[in-house]
Amino acid sequence: MVGDRSGSAPAPGARPPDVLLVVLDCVRADLFDAELARAGSLPFLERLRSEALVFPGAVATGSWTIPSHASLFTGLYPWDHGAHSRAGPLLGPGSETIAECLGRAGYATAFYSGNAYVQDATGLSRGFDEALWAGGREFFLRFLGRTTASCPDLGSAGPVHVLPGDKEPPSRFRQFAIDTLSRAPAVWDSLNRIGGKVVGTYDGPMREVGSWIEPSVESWLAKQPSERPVFLFVNLIEAHEPYLAEAGFSVGARRWLGYARARQDSVLYVRGHWHPSPTELASSKASYVRSLRTLDRRVEKIVQAFVRHRRWENTLAVLTSDHGQAFLENDTIYHRFRVDEPISRIPLWVRPPGGRPAGERREGWASLIDIPRTLASLVGRETFGDPSARSLLADDGGLADRPVYVMTDGIRPAEIPHAPEAWRRFLDRLEVAVYRGSTKALAHEDGSVDTFRIEVPDRGGSPVRLDAEGDPELRELGELARRAVELASARIASQPYHGSVERRIAGWGY
Repeated sequence: MVGDRSGSAPAPGARPPDVLLVVLDCVRADLFDAELARAGSLPFLERLRSEALVFPGAVATGSWTIPSHASLFTGLYPWDHGAHSRAGPLLGPGSETIAECLGRAGYATAFYSGNAYVQDATGLSRGFDEALWAGGREFFLRFLGRTTASCPDLGSAGPVHVLPGDKEPPSRFRQFAIDTLSRAPAVWDSLNRIGGKVVGTYDGPMREVGSWIEPSVESWLAKQPSERPVFLFVNLIEAHEPYLAEAGFSVGARRWLGYARARQDSVLYVRGHWHPSPTELASSKASYVRSLRTLDRRVEKIVQAFVRHRRWENTLAVLTSDHGQAFLENDTIYHRFRVDEPISRIPLWVRPPGGRPAGERREGWASLIDIPRTLASLVGRETFGDPSARSLLADDGGLADRPVYVMTDGIRPAEIPHAPEAWRRFLDRLEVAVYRGSTKALAHEDGSVDTFRIEVPDRGGSPVRLDAEGDPELRELGELARRAVELASARIASQPYHGSVERRIAGWGY
């Protein structure tokens, strides 16, 4: 089993179970499983999977951070919760969050995010008793090794730590520095190595974003009465670009020099002026895969905190991602702009209290909207979020015949003012993909629909394009996708645009 269960842990059923929700930001399903299959590569996660219900057909709801996290907390699709780029990425007060639901049921709630977008200013920390998130500086200058979060003061109601200099929007100089570090990762990597040697963190926290997260978890759990259930959310972001050379583990000089010659230019990619070479692509992908080992180590530390405080036996743990990451599949690198399989397919495990399903696989399509519905069931709620959401703990699951959706919201033209027109059209498009059975339909804003044959195991590949003309099942699914795009367009047109939120988070530039 994952942890030492000695001690007087509360018996399952004595009170509602504790809840641990971990998001491995940017982790795509197929590369994650491939690394798990390598013996000894991810030892802790391998053991955790053996205690979990595994959903190989898990699909994100959005193609980037904010829409998917908003769905993860509300159980709603992006066109219903409204937190996406076309409305200004803000989760408004009109949608109940799972933290609010569990808080009313007596749970103590805490929120620790390594992702600067997942915070109070975007509405995603609403309902948590304590909310701490990393600032943009921590994402780039990891050697600082802070023990408390760097939190921009954006009027949050929760108890947060604020460091000097983070209260104002970033200056033009700071934005230039962030862009430069992104484009020249060898410079960023070298700064961390040198700074890490100076402050003595080179061999540890410098490789992690928000190294204060694990100590914060330990401290928070220690303050909670044993009879009170807890809900803890953690976002770990090491798998997000740009990547350190070792991504958590040491590399030799030869490999580092190869890394130093490669670019990770997300800025110029979005502007249509950079296309990675095969060498650059291989370097980024290798660093991405190595980052999963850091995530393995960090998840273990968080779980062991639950073990030490005698809570793990009665903990429902959910491990998932907000979206995947592309490495030039379908001419796309990174994420946000497409709903292809590398971006839309994510890992999803649910470890029930006691952890004894022995790695059972649940068939059918699962969605991020199912997670808050599952957690709400712990306090007797029979519904939560979208009416189609299902509890992932139910024996039948109800997943087999239900469609699930994922939306990409494009990019506003103001973000790429000098991009070539054809490239701007490629990036700035509203699309909805719907999965059901062995088929997928992708609907575009112009009303056109592409249909595909797809199987659950094909999580990183390219689905086979099919002609829906003579296939009633494909035509029906295509119509569902088309109606979803129409609904999304109508809802977006009716929502106010939160431009101030977009301008604020654009400066964080992770």
